[in-house]
Amino acid sequence: MINNNIYFQIELTARKIRRYGQNVLNSHGIDITIEQWLVLNVINENEYTNQIYVGEKLVKDKPTISRMVNHLEKKELIVKTTSAIDSRKVELSLSKKGKDLITNLYPIIENIRLTGLSKLSKNENESIETILKKIRENLGD
Repeated sequence: MINNNIYFQIELTARKIRRYGQNVLNSHGIDITIEQWLVLNVINENEYTNQIYVGEKLVKDKPTISRMVNHLEKKELIVKTTSAIDSRKVELSLSKKGKDLITNLYPIIENIRLTGLSKLSKNENESIETILKKIRENLGD
């Protein structure tokens, strides 16, 4: 019965995507997780952002984002700086090492995506995007 549950199928697919992606990163000797890649990517797309924004974008709780940000800072991939506007806030940006990693990872990540979607038609891909968006909208914030 559980195998017929659409939510189970979505979760199973998401786990398989993460596992496949992690195996590809590991095979290239890249020492970050798929989740850390997502954090780096959000920071890359929103330079001088903060942990709250990253958490909202990735739908992750504060402790999880905080832990990932600390790991990425220890790996010297991101830099935390005090906001020029509000000294109580910390802004996140990529370090040179982080920017280089992002640049090198884009082709690998794109290949991961293409592999998963390779046997889908354009219409199937668009349908999946539409359906998943509707599910998210039905569930609200």
